[in-house]
Amino acid sequence: MKNLSKFFFLFLLATIGIVSCSKSDDNNANWAEEQRRRDSLNRIRIEALLEEQAPELKAFAEANFGEDAQFDDSTGIWFKVHEPGEEGTYTRWLVPGSMGGLALASPTVEVKYVGKLMRNGEIFDQTPEDDPEDDTRSFQLGGVIPAWNIAFYPKEVRLNEKDYKIGGITEKGLQKGAIIEFVAPSPYCYDNTASDDIPADSPLHFYIEVVDIKDKK
Repeated sequence: MKNLSKFFFLFLLATIGIVSCSKSDDNNANWAEEQRRRDSLNRIRIEALLEEQAPELKAFAEANFGEDAQFDDSTGIWFKVHEPGEEGTYTRWLVPGSMGGLALASPTVEVKYVGKLMRNGEIFDQTPEDDPEDDTRSFQLGGVIPAWNIAFYPKEVRLNEKDYKIGGITEKGLQKGAIIEFVAPSPYCYDNTASDDIPADSPLHFYIEVVDIKDKK
């Protein structure tokens, strides 16, 4: 379970690298040391949350997903694929990077979904159910919470006879027509940020139907 929060740590390190370049040379060493201390404390906090919430997520998945429950040990996410979708409807997960190499694509996904607090089943967000002409929402991957990105992207992609690990929870990534249900620990959702509808450190339960997935035009 030691790699559960690697997504956040890598992102954080990239951010730190960018910010540190703007510090003066005189203060850079002290600032970097303080940042490393804060990062270490944050890693400890996240790892503790993941360990604490793991039994809750497992119990929820076993009770609600049954024998079809699947567990991704690199993230701590439990999920159930209700429908795999139409294979091959989206495959362009990797694109040329702006500075060379490859980068993750950011396709637009059109979905129907329900988001609930895992602990009490309270709905905090969902697409409309009473308007057939406006019952979907569209999002661009990369601009959603990490749990959604992890749900949509595939585990790995084969391109030009090479395999690239992406970090998703399904083999092919979510395709058009796919239906997935999952519960994710709070660090992969909104972490310790609270809102009117979502308490801090809340694991969340999502049910998502993929109406369409395509590159943004």
